[in-house]
Amino acid sequence: MENDMNYHKFNQLFTDRKLNQEVNKDFFNYFTSLTNNHPNIVIVLSKFGKILSLNNIKLQALLGKPITNYDDFQQFVFGDNIDLFEDTFNKTLQGHTEKCNMEIKNIHNQSLFLDLTFIPIIIEEDIVGIYLIITDNTDKTELKQELMLWENHLNYAQQIAEIGSWEYVFNEDKLICSKNFYNMLGLDYQKYISINKPFKQIHPEDLDISLQYLKKAIYDGENYTHKVRVYHRKTKELKHLKVHAEVFFEEGKPAKIFGIIKDETYQTLLKKKLMEQNEGYKSIFDNLTSGIWMREKIGGKFLFASKGLESILEIPLSTLYEDSKAWYNMIQPVHLPELANGKKKMINGQSFQWIYRINSGSGTTKWLLEEVVPRLDDHGQITNIFGLVTDITYEIEKEHTINYLSNYDNLTGLPNQQSLFKKIDLMCESDDPYAILYFDLDRFNIINDSLGYFIGDETLKFTAQRLEKIMPKESYLARLSSNDFIMIIKNYNTKKEVLQYAKKVIKKIREPFTIQDYELNISTSIGITFYPEEGREKLTLLKNAHTALYKAKKDGKNTYKLSSDDEDLSSYKKYALDRDMRKAISNEEFELHFQPQVETGNGSLCGAEALIRWNHKEWGLVSPGEFIPMAEENHMINGITDWVIEKVCQLLKEWKEKGLPIIPIAINVPPIRFMKKGLFQHVKTQLENYGIDPFYLEFEITEDTLLNIESSVYSTIQSLKDLGIRIAVDDFGTGYASLASIRKFKPNKIKIDKIFIDNINNEDKVDNGIICATLNLAKSLEMNVVAEGVEEFEQLKFLKKNDCDVIQGYLFSKPVKKEMFEHIMKAGYLSPQVS
Repeated sequence: MENDMNYHKFNQLFTDRKLNQEVNKDFFNYFTSLTNNHPNIVIVLSKFGKILSLNNIKLQALLGKPITNYDDFQQFVFGDNIDLFEDTFNKTLQGHTEKCNMEIKNIHNQSLFLDLTFIPIIIEEDIVGIYLIITDNTDKTELKQELMLWENHLNYAQQIAEIGSWEYVFNEDKLICSKNFYNMLGLDYQKYISINKPFKQIHPEDLDISLQYLKKAIYDGENYTHKVRVYHRKTKELKHLKVHAEVFFEEGKPAKIFGIIKDETYQTLLKKKLMEQNEGYKSIFDNLTSGIWMREKIGGKFLFASKGLESILEIPLSTLYEDSKAWYNMIQPVHLPELANGKKKMINGQSFQWIYRINSGSGTTKWLLEEVVPRLDDHGQITNIFGLVTDITYEIEKEHTINYLSNYDNLTGLPNQQSLFKKIDLMCESDDPYAILYFDLDRFNIINDSLGYFIGDETLKFTAQRLEKIMPKESYLARLSSNDFIMIIKNYNTKKEVLQYAKKVIKKIREPFTIQDYELNISTSIGITFYPEEGREKLTLLKNAHTALYKAKKDGKNTYKLSSDDEDLSSYKKYALDRDMRKAISNEEFELHFQPQVETGNGSLCGAEALIRWNHKEWGLVSPGEFIPMAEENHMINGITDWVIEKVCQLLKEWKEKGLPIIPIAINVPPIRFMKKGLFQHVKTQLENYGIDPFYLEFEITEDTLLNIESSVYSTIQSLKDLGIRIAVDDFGTGYASLASIRKFKPNKIKIDKIFIDNINNEDKVDNGIICATLNLAKSLEMNVVAEGVEEFEQLKFLKKNDCDVIQGYLFSKPVKKEMFEHIMKAGYLSPQVS
């Protein structure tokens, strides 16, 4: 029945042909035999695309489903494949055999790779149908894809490993290379090339040897490995390649070469660079006074020793290389236990540093500083030992000298102030009593001024020798400074013994002596204090002793006095501050604190006052109230003021560079500084040096400055104002400044003194009236007003109500250090600190 139906379909090919039934039957049998027996799948299609005959068994095995018509076939051929199928079908109808290939999915969703051949069926020169021959190439395609994948993997692996593979067939001069081979040499990919092509890129100096290796391989069958430089065809970069070749024999004769090339450019250049660096380091090491060395292990042979070791050890380097223990034998035995401990550290992977003495090759004793570092592998085993050794003999000797000078007076040989302070601190740790005698040579300055410092120095040395000769047993004598000496006496039975000794010293010092034909008579005054009853720490004892000395001098000198319980600022402290003030700037003991100034209305930061502090090495933080009066008395105030001006300019520049919003800084300038020449030029120089706008400097002057204003002072103030410096009158209301003076030089700002601010809460009508009058006066004269010492919120409310411009006081902030002030600057405002 199926054959009848197929025959019926088949017969459609000849509907327009006048063929008898026998001929049709023969054609049908032929096509049926072809579709059933052809090794591939054959489908007979009408020229309209209808399936006329096919081997359904084979097609079902391929697709997993029987195909009865074109619609069944379309569920496997869809999308772009439909267009391809129809296009190829239509081209075949033009009378030419056409081919195409496509990937489809069978009913199990497995990919099938098919080759389709369309052959026209021509009868009597007419195309009546098409043979469609389907060849299943799935296995071949998948194998091809797998091979391509492996080839890609190989290429990627060669790229990563920076290698290229090649094969050279002698008799055909055919060089077959991997893709990465071509990439490494900058050649375009070809199926094969002549061996001459890559040889043209070899560096001229390497060409002959490369040809020799190749000839030996071709004629003698020798494998070879060598390094060659090759120019990249495209970039002209010089590559360093390593070539390895293995000869393959056929019938006992060399026939072809299999080989690889490896790009070692990076390694070669790196090695070259390292060698150059090593040569550079060796040159540096050999020119260092220190010695650098490397051993293969602890106590092992020397792998490297710089020339510095030769001069340090004073033996030839060859001795070190030949005898690894030569250096060890120089070490003085007392240091060997320390070396043994160092070896234990190295075994644990730790470096160590030690100082030791050697007896050098010349027999000289030397001090050496050596640092030794072990190098470990991944398993923690030592592979090398490195060391750096320096001859520190000079430094050790110098250190001994420095230690002596730091603890002893260079002139008299007595312990100095530092040693004295250590001694007293140590003695204060126990309760054993002792006495401190503070000596001062009376009118010693007359000797220096009239006879010169040499005679003065000789006098001090002679006096020190006298005191040493008459010192009680177990006593201690030190030179404190200039013509001041301190003696500590222990193991006395009564205080009376100490006083008797003081009398003895006074008498002995009075004895005349001769220096360079000058007969000299000097005397001494002595202050005496006792530990522990009159003080239990160093500064208290020295203060008390100096207070007693001061009394002795006031009583006519050449005598002694005992200390008192006076708790006021001692004369010793005044003396010490006056003495040390001259070095305070160079020793960087001064520092600036800043008290912010804020706008009354909103607390915005608008300025600050710079306030100096002194970090004294003995007395700690000294308040300005203690040292400023002395500075004014000894005229050091001028130098201190100039330092403050420069420091403020320096800080303004620093803040500006940090990106902080800088604000005007007020500086107190005392009257005496205006009277000394050079203030204007100093200010101008600092502004120029640090690149600061004069707007950011404000000078506060007291009312006394206005009262005693002279033409030169006025000229200086006016010049500063013309420069752009703002002037403020400090402590306004407490002095006697006249309105005429204010009218004359027109300050930019008035600061109301704290004494008036303090009475705001007391509802003092007089003080409140003064404040209001000052505010009104300032406004009428177009001056700003700063209220100083504002500490309470009620004071702020009063000042705000009366339109005071600026507030300064603890209500917003106490004076703070630079670092804290920078945080305030960043914030830009302050809030009242209401308790």
